[in-house]
Amino acid sequence: MMKRITFLAVAVAVLFGLALSGCDTKTREDLKAKADEAKEKIEKEAKEAKEAADKQFDKAKEAAKDAEPKLREFGEKAKDAANDAIDKTKEAADSAADKLREMTTSSPTPTP
Repeated sequence: MMKRITFLAVAVAVLFGLALSGCDTKTREDLKAKADEAKEKIEKEAKEAKEAADKQFDKAKEAAKDAEPKLREFGEKAKDAANDAIDKTKEAADSAADKLREMTTSSPTPTP
């Protein structure tokens, strides 16, 4: 779309330049009319492109707004899962430390 608009803009400039060169009045007026038509076409296409881009932007904004609660919920679940994992790791470490203490503080059985 932008290539097409650029091409038309160049065409307008060329036609306008030719119109100002040594052409007769009728040819100059014809070229000026064609340049004006091309200019209007470019402006129309640029406006349509902007409107289409605005619509896409609005759609993306709505999608982000719709996704926000789900992302927050996912974040909370991940946070809860991480806290659960921390708690279980602490419990396992405490249990292992208790067993190690029991093993080191118990008296050895004497052998006769």
